[in-house]
Order: sequence, then C-alpha cells, then structure tokens
Amino acid sequence: MDKLSIKLNIANRFYPMKIERSSEEMIRNAVKKIDNRLKFYEDNYAIKDKQDLLAMFLFQYMMAN
Repeated sequence: MDKLSIKLNIANRFYPMKIERSSEEMIRNAVKKIDNRLKFYEDNYAIKDKQDLLAMFLFQYMMAN
C-alpha cells in the first residue's frame, strides 16, 4: 500500500509519521481536535506550558473513557 510521509504539529512539536493515504483526513482531524482542546484549556485555565496542557487533556480524556 502507498504510504504518505507527514509531519504532525501537536503542542508546537513535530511528529513525523508514515501513514496510509486513506487515513490522512482522519489523522489530521484528530490533530485539529487536540489543538482545539488545548486552546480551550489555555484560554480557560492559568496553564500556558504546552506539556501541562497535554497532560490536562490526556487526564480528562482518560476520565471520559
């Protein structure tokens, strides 16, 4: 299958990935959702550090699942 090389930007860090072309839209939408949630935490809490924002996001994600 044809692999696509992409770089995902999550919390100002780049993550290179090789993905199936058919998964690109789903993966980019997931990154967009993560970025939107991090922006929500940044705007509504006194948290500015990106790693702290990611930790908050992951904690709340795990509590919901």
